[in-house]
Amino acid sequence: TPAPPPLVFFSAAKAAARVLTGSISEWALSSPKYALPRPAFLVIASFGGCAAHFLLGMATSEIAFVIGVALSGAAFGMIWPLMVLIVGECFGADHVGANYMFYDGVTSAIGTLILSKFVTQEVYESHIDESHGDVNPYNDGATAGGGTAGDGLTCYGEGCFQLSHFIVAGLSISCVISSVALMFNTRHVYENRSI
Repeated sequence: TPAPPPLVFFSAAKAAARVLTGSISEWALSSPKYALPRPAFLVIASFGGCAAHFLLGMATSEIAFVIGVALSGAAFGMIWPLMVLIVGECFGADHVGANYMFYDGVTSAIGTLILSKFVTQEVYESHIDESHGDVNPYNDGATAGGGTAGDGLTCYGEGCFQLSHFIVAGLSISCVISSVALMFNTRHVYENRSI
């Protein structure tokens, strides 16, 4: 069976961002006109992630959902090549493997556990109302906050994941702040590279 369109858009945007981010950030860093340090692209990716999840939380149409998914894929795709490059430039190549395992392995495991298991699951399950199993998005009884298909396990509506998207958007704002701090704290690494 073919992949659902949102998954295709997420994957295509992620792949394009991974391919283009390194080249564009290198060009912007080497350009005398711009001389942008590489962490500036982390700021861009974090803003993109924030906008994507805010849009996904507010999406009421299919086009808004697809745009949010594609923007989320692009932001996600930008992060990982940037992290490899920034860690190598700031800390050297001697310990790239250990550093990579820290920011990819540890943070991914903790983030997945907290955001996927606890936050998203709790938000989803809080919108399942077993006493009102007749609420369904395909009839007039559907509610904007989400309802169930009657099985006590399924939730329909924007409320099922809306708070989860807003929480991730809030975390993305913290990424913007930490990326700006990283940009200023590592500017000495990049000052000589732009010449």
